[in-house]
Amino acid sequence: MGKSFYELDGIIELNEKRLGEYTALYQKVFERLTNIILVYSALGIFLIPLTQHVMHGDIRGVVFYVGFAGFIILLIISLVYFIRLLLPMDIAYLEPPKKYYSDFRIELESLEIGSEEIIDNSLKSSYISELEDAIEINSQAFRKKNSLFYNALIFALLAIVPYLICLGYHIPKIK
Repeated sequence: MGKSFYELDGIIELNEKRLGEYTALYQKVFERLTNIILVYSALGIFLIPLTQHVMHGDIRGVVFYVGFAGFIILLIISLVYFIRLLLPMDIAYLEPPKKYYSDFRIELESLEIGSEEIIDNSLKSSYISELEDAIEINSQAFRKKNSLFYNALIFALLAIVPYLICLGYHIPKIK
């Protein structure tokens, strides 16, 4: 039988599982950084010679310069997303469990608000609220980091096209 949303223990279990999933997904975004770094490495191989051609003006043809400008613009956009991806972002951490089973429990018992079951349900509700807040924060952090990764990778891959055009002009110039 499935879990009931009327049972606080089932809700706690579900939320703890979801929080763990978002934390793992957040970490996996950073495991894929090697993909972008690999593309940057490939783009960086001829970056200096291409820049020297632009500085010296030793290549004739508007296509080369338009291609180089497109390459640089796409690369810079990609790098901006990549740097934003690397910047730290707030993620949620749960309070130590002692806060609930000791501190809050003692406080609620001193208020004499009712039976042990009422206090237990009140503590569980507070814990569920904290879990839901953490899930919301971590899901937003994951979505933001995943979006930044995707944009950095897409713009880096798009930069390959003008890069190859520029290489077409550079390779015949190699002595």
